[in-house]
Amino acid sequence: MFAPRRCRSLRPVAALAGLAAGLVLAADGPADPILQRRADWRAQAEKDTQPLRDQYVAALLSLEKELAAGGDYTGASRARRERRQLTPDAAREGRAGPARPAEITADAPVELTPPAATLSGGVTFDAAAGALTGWTAAGAAARWLLPSGLKAGGYSVELTWSCAPDAGGEVLLKEDKHTLRRTIKPTPGPNDYQTAVIGTLRLVTNSRILEISAAAVKAPALFQLKTVRLIPVARK
Repeated sequence: MFAPRRCRSLRPVAALAGLAAGLVLAADGPADPILQRRADWRAQAEKDTQPLRDQYVAALLSLEKELAAGGDYTGASRARRERRQLTPDAAREGRAGPARPAEITADAPVELTPPAATLSGGVTFDAAAGALTGWTAAGAAARWLLPSGLKAGGYSVELTWSCAPDAGGEVLLKEDKHTLRRTIKPTPGPNDYQTAVIGTLRLVTNSRILEISAAAVKAPALFQLKTVRLIPVARK
């Protein structure tokens, strides 16, 4: 079982599973009635323990939010890792591959969402919060494929983020040629998101990739990033 040792309610099932796995069978073919009954038993055991697993996952999620709200990002990360061991689909979301957006209309803003990013350096996608977390060291990064048809020129970079009062640092944005480096200011609380334009980044024609990375991190983390928008600067 995936649950830690302190979760005593799951121990009997784990013990029985180990006992069943240790049976020595005279026959080992697909038609063996003992094998069939073992498979049926395991399926039923999994079904019976699913409510306990769901309760444990919910408790871990609650603990993760509580620790993050109190500024204990290390503890929150440990709770998140434990939760994702029981919910592998959520863990895979943090490794989602890039998806290039459809071509945009002229001068339309470009919105880059967390699930569409390629992540590195410890950054993960927290599906519950709908944000990218884990920006705990310089070099942590998220990359997006940009839509085709982008015109060259300046784009206002609008971020939606949250940051504990004792955290923050500097973020670096890069496209194919140009860069933008800005300071990330704390928000009222670690889960209090704010939206603001942090500067203007110049893009080349048909720029393909936007990367956001942690240039400098003030412990415990740079921020939690929910949305990125590139808004074309008015052209004369």
